[in-house]
Amino acid sequence: MEFTVITGLKFGPTTEIPDSSKFFNKVFRGKTSLQVKDVQLAFLKSCKIDKGSGDEALKLALLWVLFGILLMKDKTTKKIDMKFVHLVDNLDDFNNYPWGRLAYDVLVKNMRKHMGPKSLTRRARKLTTKDKPTLPHIDVHGFAHVLQLWAYEAMPCVASYCATRRSKTSIPRMLRWDASKAFRFDELTQNCFPILKAGDKMSERMKVMENLVPVYQEYHTPFYKSLLSWEHRLAGSKRAQDDVTKRRTKRKEEDRVDSKGSIEDEVK
Repeated sequence: MEFTVITGLKFGPTTEIPDSSKFFNKVFRGKTSLQVKDVQLAFLKSCKIDKGSGDEALKLALLWVLFGILLMKDKTTKKIDMKFVHLVDNLDDFNNYPWGRLAYDVLVKNMRKHMGPKSLTRRARKLTTKDKPTLPHIDVHGFAHVLQLWAYEAMPCVASYCATRRSKTSIPRMLRWDASKAFRFDELTQNCFPILKAGDKMSERMKVMENLVPVYQEYHTPFYKSLLSWEHRLAGSKRAQDDVTKRRTKRKEEDRVDSKGSIEDEVK
């Protein structure tokens, strides 16, 4: 829910994506693989030709944002998913695609990979084995900016050091913050994440909001309605699966009882 409220991206079932398009054949001339830099260069070239005013430049800009921000990959994975290049040929289909669901799944999968127990243990070992240990860092790919924006919304202390609130009512909430504010990391950790001693009380500025509660205006936005519809669909699917499981279990139990009764009759 927090992901949707912050980004304004839609959730829902994925739609069928074409495996070819006139746009792809025109711009990339039948290439078998693409990287983000290919999209970037094509966009810059298009801007020189029509000064960025045509549909081609718009579609390339959307792909650049998609692969460079929402679905950003690590340095070792340079190839992009070609099917979305075909999807952008139809702007209506592209804009209605559930990017929130996809971006959320990519981000969570990446965090589990780089922030799981094995990964953190490996980083901790490097601190103790190196002659000159360095502070560990974690590369989080996907739409990682959401984590930063969530911190501004949920941690007043972090927001006061790292960002400037531009608005209290803008929707989605990512439009409310300006993160160009300079800050010192040591001051941030000392004031917002201090080591408390026994008996110390946490100040109000240090507290973290448990949940970001949507306001009335957010409940009526298309992106929040898409999330509720998707959750309802998932809940209905789970109930249906549970019903099937219960029926199968009941049938097996009945078959077992019938089989046992048949054996007892034969013995008699």
